[in-house]
Amino acid sequence: MKNALFFTSDKGNSYLYSPYRNQFRLCHPFIPYFFQLDKKGVKLDQWLTSIRKKGEVCLDGVGKFSYTEAKYQLDKYRFLKKHGFLKPEKAINLEGRLKVSDVKKNIESVKQLIFEVTEDCNLNCTYCTYSKYYINKERTNKYLSFEEAKPTLMTLIAKRTPSPLDQLIISFYGGEPLVNFAFIKSVVDFTSTYPKDQITFKYSMSSNGLLLKKYIQFLVDHAFEVSISLDGDEIANSFRVMKNGKPSYNTVTKNLDFVKEHYPDYFEQKINFLTVLHKRNSFSGVFEYYKKKYDKTPMMSDVNPLNLTPEHKKEFDECIRSLPVSQADEKQSMKSIENEHPKVKDMVKMAENYSGFVFKNYLKLISPATGKSSSRKSIPTATCTPFSIRAYFTAHGAIIPCEHISTSHEIGHYSYKQLQLNPKEIANLYNRYYDKPARFCNTCYFADNCQDCIFNTGIELEKPTCEFYTGESGFRKYLKEQYSSIENDYPFFLRTAQKILHEE
Repeated sequence: MKNALFFTSDKGNSYLYSPYRNQFRLCHPFIPYFFQLDKKGVKLDQWLTSIRKKGEVCLDGVGKFSYTEAKYQLDKYRFLKKHGFLKPEKAINLEGRLKVSDVKKNIESVKQLIFEVTEDCNLNCTYCTYSKYYINKERTNKYLSFEEAKPTLMTLIAKRTPSPLDQLIISFYGGEPLVNFAFIKSVVDFTSTYPKDQITFKYSMSSNGLLLKKYIQFLVDHAFEVSISLDGDEIANSFRVMKNGKPSYNTVTKNLDFVKEHYPDYFEQKINFLTVLHKRNSFSGVFEYYKKKYDKTPMMSDVNPLNLTPEHKKEFDECIRSLPVSQADEKQSMKSIENEHPKVKDMVKMAENYSGFVFKNYLKLISPATGKSSSRKSIPTATCTPFSIRAYFTAHGAIIPCEHISTSHEIGHYSYKQLQLNPKEIANLYNRYYDKPARFCNTCYFADNCQDCIFNTGIELEKPTCEFYTGESGFRKYLKEQYSSIENDYPFFLRTAQKILHEE
């Protein structure tokens, strides 16, 4: 159950958030005061009578108010209470289930197949998820052969309904995928034999860029979308080293400069960047670097803080994890980067999800909800249903829901002989997992807008935990920070909100 809560912004303004109505209300300080009196069982009419005799009332930390003001605000409080703004929201009904038919349908229309081309890599990045800092299966130099993947490709393509609008993205992952270029070429050659009026293929890959120049013509010829991992300038990129310990920055940027010079249109349209934020770079510094050098905006993410080995966690926190940003620096970077800044996006998402005044379509305006439906059955967390978006095929033949999930969570297997997928077993596995988070999802204030994946909770354990769980006090703090930022510069918020919401 989630209760109505009040919070005060840095400027001293009081707000009410109603989870039942999913709305905010700017309110007089009397409203939370009456709410607390009501909870204690105080008779508000008797309280008001006592104030009438005194002529005024003093609210600690706020000021003195007349009897007339107190009576007016009590009427407001009763109006809010009558119309459900102070009503608790019942627990989410977490009885939603994944059906076998859903899994089958997803398999037949999966949007993206990601192949781990090889576990081998020509870099030895300090913060790699296969470094000493992380709990992982032992890494080998396994190369995936086309013969191993061919039956899987043929089977999954055959399951699709032929249509000129049908598009399948095939992505190549590693390790470094370009060290196994033979596999990539074989897949492209094979899929090119399918009639374009039945299915079209798009190709993409994540690469460290060391072999980019060598294979650029092939990538251009087949319109590959390539995401290059680069953390900024030479110092910012210094965790990304070669196997001999030497920096990779100069080699990668020379390759990028070559592509930019000789294939400018391709560079502009197809080359993107992935950046990890850590102790040697910063959000604003990375943004300025890319804007000046490549006129691009990278996709940025913090260095992975999950699945750390206990013996190396302290070293990771001291040497790798990104530094906290000062409030002044954060405000400055938000101003310069605007709608690309994660804090700005978070602020807009808060207004979108909890203000009650952002509508996804016109039907919501015709019949806006006055309260959440406790009868709606939900599936907990933000976990994608299997094959609804993508599937990840490891070099060792395991099928994983996506590339961001530990290889211990297999949902199938493939080999040069056949593709092994059992929709019933997959549905049963997910439904067993869905039962476990109820104890924390039901009281989490982010449950309706969860961004976490169930596979990041230790779901295989008897009692999984969620590091993103947010109770009443945490949610109050979150709302205070967001509304304080909005109040600090409302025109800025309005401008960026319009950009972000219109882009979506």
